[in-house]
Amino acid sequence: MKTGIQKGLLILMLLWPSLFPPLLAQERRPGRLFPPEKILVLEGPRDWQDAEKVMDMLGIKKGDIVADIGAGAGYFTLPMAQRVGAEGLVYSEDVQQAMVDYLSKKIETLELRNIRVVMGRPDDPTLPEDSLNLALLANTYHEVGMPLLLLENVRKELKIGGRLVIIDWDPEKESPIGPPRQERVPEDTVIKEAGQAGLGLSERQRFMPYHYFLVFKKK
Repeated sequence: MKTGIQKGLLILMLLWPSLFPPLLAQERRPGRLFPPEKILVLEGPRDWQDAEKVMDMLGIKKGDIVADIGAGAGYFTLPMAQRVGAEGLVYSEDVQQAMVDYLSKKIETLELRNIRVVMGRPDDPTLPEDSLNLALLANTYHEVGMPLLLLENVRKELKIGGRLVIIDWDPEKESPIGPPRQERVPEDTVIKEAGQAGLGLSERQRFMPYHYFLVFKKK
């Protein structure tokens, strides 16, 4: 006969998967999404992340089709729209309905015709395949719970030779703002995950005080 302790251990072993479900290989516990009720904070100036300097480094051209993934209040969406011009197109995507609604009203008020606001999914921006010259994930990657699946979908949405730029908070850098350091994703982890999704690192930039700037190309 089994002792009471043996029976207890057997029950615990049977219940363990439901009590503590393992993360899939492509999953992790994401950081917190930026709260929509604080969206006006995203509209403020950023001396630590100059939008025009970022645009210069992205090298966006007139007529390009680009995506601002996790666009928030559109801090990068608007300068991207200026760079692509009337001949180009910007997909401004977010996964929070409140952010999408805010963006839609903002773009309607500004009467910008070269921006399409998109409600995406946490694992997929849901953009047309083979359509993008460039996709930008800025201040967003640490919030992603299924990075490989997201990156694989972004790769499908890039044209051959298209680029993905990931700008995110560096856990190696002290900063007075931004997510807690334990929620930030190390640069080497991003590079590894992108490589697994078929995106090769082509460039790094070091001009921002609190962030890394990584450029990947579709293989």
